[in-house]
Amino acid sequence: MMARTYAYLFFAGGTLALLTLLLPGSGERDALGIVALSGVAYATTVGFLIGFDRLPMWVLQASPAVGALLVTGVVSFGGPLAIGAYSMFYFWVALVACYFFGFRTALLQIAFCVACLGVSVVVHDGEMPLPGLYLAMGTGTLLVSGVLIVALRSQIEHVVSRLTDAAGTDVLTGISNRREFEERFGTELERSVRSGSPMGLVVIDLDWFKEVNDRFGHDAGDRALRMVARVLEEQTRRIDMVARLGGEEFAVVAPDAGEEETYRLAERLRREVKSAFSEHARPLTTSCGVATFPASGGTASDLLRAADRALYAAKDLGRDRTIVYRRGEDEISMAVARRARAGRASPRLASLVSMAESVDRRKGTPGHSRAVERFCESIARSMGFTDAEVEEISLAGLLHDIGTIGLPESVLSKTGRLSDDEWREMRNHPEIGARILSTADLDSVSDWVYAHHERVDGSGYPRGLKNGQIPVEAQIVAVADAFAAMTADRSYRSGKSIDDAVEELRRHAGSQFLPEVVDAFATRADKSGGEAYEAARSRA
Repeated sequence: MMARTYAYLFFAGGTLALLTLLLPGSGERDALGIVALSGVAYATTVGFLIGFDRLPMWVLQASPAVGALLVTGVVSFGGPLAIGAYSMFYFWVALVACYFFGFRTALLQIAFCVACLGVSVVVHDGEMPLPGLYLAMGTGTLLVSGVLIVALRSQIEHVVSRLTDAAGTDVLTGISNRREFEERFGTELERSVRSGSPMGLVVIDLDWFKEVNDRFGHDAGDRALRMVARVLEEQTRRIDMVARLGGEEFAVVAPDAGEEETYRLAERLRREVKSAFSEHARPLTTSCGVATFPASGGTASDLLRAADRALYAAKDLGRDRTIVYRRGEDEISMAVARRARAGRASPRLASLVSMAESVDRRKGTPGHSRAVERFCESIARSMGFTDAEVEEISLAGLLHDIGTIGLPESVLSKTGRLSDDEWREMRNHPEIGARILSTADLDSVSDWVYAHHERVDGSGYPRGLKNGQIPVEAQIVAVADAFAAMTADRSYRSGKSIDDAVEELRRHAGSQFLPEVVDAFATRADKSGGEAYEAARSRA
């Protein structure tokens, strides 16, 4: 823009100088000299238009001084009586210098113009009336004009800065708006792609927010939104970005945060918002959907879509919870989602799902319960159970390890042989899980979880049940659990192949497992060519 502005000014100056030759002038005017200087101005114009994007900055900074020298030449060739007229060109130089450069550089350019004007006055001293008055008025006018332009430019920059901030700021809450979120989110994602570092995204929606507006008015709703924004900003890092996407929906971008870190962040935000509104007339809670790069997707649209899906799932499962989405799988159990949509879900069911996910993370086996759920569904369908029964058995598979929530970390994460005391603690987890589930109106599921470590030969736990005493649904969970554990890769060993795992199940059919359950599982695996099982194993 600077180069093009110079080009237009040099062209206009050269043209105006030529036009003055059509007007009466002093007798000492050198028309040929003015024509020559106009030609130099035109040549300079062409140079700026051709090389504007290749000129170094020092050339652009020196160009006003070149213009001042050309003006001085025109003033000299115009004669002593025309100094007042042609010296107006100096104001062009001063104005453009003050607009494009800082005050110090502009002051130097003005001083150079004053010096050039002084030279012209001195050269024509005695030939022009009142030379001191010309010099004093010219100097003062140049300085005042320069200061005025600098001040106006400063005001314009301030206004533009405020407009820029306003364009990226939500007027109500003072945090970033959706426009700013999309720009920053895209920038952070590009950085993560280049560096290979993770990035987390949390989408947050206020639960039943419409009731706040309906019962207490929109002013109360606005105050609630401002309070939520303040809590989110207080509970995030300086490098995180908090934005209001619209309505009662917010988002947090967490650079360098993996799945576990982003999940903990979302849970902290959910708890703090709930705590902040706990004493209000209408307590507010939030539902959170979590997506991470690269686990949930590789593009901005993928991550937003994933976080939204996780958020909708959290809503379906009763609100006031955090759900993590992973690419390639529905993070929410299909059986649980169907129960929720049908209105048959226990009020505590969604909390139990989150608890099961937490257990898997603590054990270092993320996805294990999901895999068991899928295997249970496949076996139950193969054995001819109804859709409703398949749904219940799948849910038992998802929640089968929930009793380990009370075990110490040292027992859960231990890879070697358990001590006698540790083993006694471990044997209690089916009973603990059953008690947890029985309080959530899941009596049948509770019974199957209680018995899923019982063995056909009576050597299982916790009650030592034998064949005929063990519910077949519990045996389905046992087979699915064993297969998922055998085929999953662990830090201390590689998982077995599908064929080897099925063979291992067959060897223990009749002693540990019911033969008909193992046969149904093996038949299903053979018919599917192992594809479904391989997919579930890889996700686990």
